Amino acid sequence: MDFIREIFSIPFGYLIGFFYELSDNYILSLLLMTICVKLILLPSSIKQQKGMVKTQRMQPKIKRIREKYANNQQKMNEAMNELYAKEGYSSMTGGCSGMLIQFPIMMGVYFVNYKILDYVLKVPDEALNIIKEAVRALPEDVIGKVSNLEYQIELLAIQHFDKLDLTGVPAEVITKIQLFKDNFNLFGVDLSRTPSTDMGWDLLWLIPILTGVTSLMMGVYTWLRQKKTNPEMAKNPSMGCMSLMTPAMSIYFSFLFPASVGVYIILSSFLSFIQMIVTNKVMSPKKLLAKQMVDETINRRAREKVLKNVSEKKNENN
Repeated sequence: MDFIREIFSIPFGYLIGFFYELSDNYILSLLLMTICVKLILLPSSIKQQKGMVKTQRMQPKIKRIREKYANNQQKMNEAMNELYAKEGYSSMTGGCSGMLIQFPIMMGVYFVNYKILDYVLKVPDEALNIIKEAVRALPEDVIGKVSNLEYQIELLAIQHFDKLDLTGVPAEVITKIQLFKDNFNLFGVDLSRTPSTDMGWDLLWLIPILTGVTSLMMGVYTWLRQKKTNPEMAKNPSMGCMSLMTPAMSIYFSFLFPASVGVYIILSSFLSFIQMIVTNKVMSPKKLLAKQMVDETINRRAREKVLKNVSEKKNENN
């Protein structure tokens, strides 16, 4: 399990750490890292946009196949597969690739937030071991009941840094961690804490609420775009359910993870929302569809011309 965590978290830990060294601001570091990720995934987003247009272009053909083989599921599947092969369409083109890429990124950021002292601040092993021992020595009435102390130990060190016995830790390391702790917040919200419903209203609840709002923005915009480009798919009840379920799941998970993870979800959702709007304007589905139809016409005429030339040569030889 530790090996899997390292695979996911080390690259993002060093990337966030690099931006933190430049900015001394963890939120800004998360933002810059998220922008980098979005730029890297931009070709995939463009491919998904084109795939959506191709799906729209195929809808009349898919509808005819379904009507023709309404009573023969096997024939329908065969005809669908032939159509997909002919059109060069796959589920990866339709958008699954983007979801698969997002998963390791999300896991990486999640694990990094539990290893901030190690991956981001790069605290030397000797000093880190002293800090961890100091956290283990804290009484339960200070740190509360912790289900997995070793997994959360670095976050707990940040939360209770002022209460730790730091004998043997170099002064420059203490100063570095203290500076990080002082800035590890958003509008006064301690990002090392995990939102909880066990207590009454807490300012920390703003993080799950904002994750739900940004996720809902994404879902509603996606549904409205589908309604314009692919009305048949937009009528599917699952589309509406996804628009509501995704924000609900985002809120739920935000109550399970440290607030810093929730901040990443907010930043990622908001930047994705902006990216979708810009991509939709620059690469309008109508324009892409028109271009695809023109390209198909040109290719068809080119094939017809080649076949005509071949036929004429055969006639001349005869």
